[in-house]
Amino acid sequence: MTQTLQKDLIDLLPLGEEGVRELLQDAIAQKARFREHGPDAEFAGRTAALYFEKPSLRTRVTFEIAMNQKGGQALQLDAGSIGIGKRESLADVARNLERWLDALVCRTFSHELVESLAKLAHIPVVNALTDVSHPCQALAFGQTALERRGELSGLSLVFVGDGNNVARSLAELAALCGMHFTLAAPDGFEFPGEFSDLVAPLFRSRGTRFAQSHDPFGAVRGADFIYTDVWVSMGQEGLMGKASHFLPFQVDRKLLDAAGSQALVSHCLPAHRGEEITDDVLDGGKAVCFDEAENRLHAQKAVLRRLFRATGRL
Repeated sequence: MTQTLQKDLIDLLPLGEEGVRELLQDAIAQKARFREHGPDAEFAGRTAALYFEKPSLRTRVTFEIAMNQKGGQALQLDAGSIGIGKRESLADVARNLERWLDALVCRTFSHELVESLAKLAHIPVVNALTDVSHPCQALAFGQTALERRGELSGLSLVFVGDGNNVARSLAELAALCGMHFTLAAPDGFEFPGEFSDLVAPLFRSRGTRFAQSHDPFGAVRGADFIYTDVWVSMGQEGLMGKASHFLPFQVDRKLLDAAGSQALVSHCLPAHRGEEITDDVLDGGKAVCFDEAENRLHAQKAVLRRLFRATGRL
């Protein structure tokens, strides 16, 4: 049976296991193809726009280069100039953009904004980070883990820190790919109950473990991958006081040693060195975060290829 492709990438769960695994395999193939043959013209005549309300290094650069290396074009939309909901309605913005573009990549605070754009516009919409989820980052991690271990099923992933957008997308990836997942977070910073209720049955159906813990050392014991992120996310700088809750959850050499020699470490970046992760871990031989950053480029290509196919653009 031919799989019906989703028009948009807002979260990972709607893709299902087959969709996520296809994206990861294509990301690996795109990387190999580029290293052997260089740029190609698969996206010739296609244009993607980047609408970003938050600062970005990896996401912006990798989406722009992904389009360029595949023969397409990328342009940056200034959120202040467009003024969604201020200068004109969201519906009118969507109706205009769909007449000019082949894809819209959004990095916003509001998850509902990205969902609404996806409903209103007939072109693919990509969630490049919201306050709720970061599916593209999780895909790049999945690619990196596959390259390092050859298979995701049965691996153990432990996220140490806040149950934030990155943690949620990683939990979705783990649920779909047969990985064990634990969130090690301070009391009060666990996943929202509705999210846990959503993903827990997926883990149970695959016979894998989904857990939350307040003990980082117990949580990482035997982990294949330890993942962390900044303690205070973009837009939450007024909550700097919460950082004191996370001091026992720093990923340092002591925590890494407690995990065991098999453990690798990643971070979505940018990192606040000396806070959620120490220099010796981030720059050490167990860290794969810069491999993951490189893989953002090829994972974005795989995402765009899939969505262009879904809408008849390839």
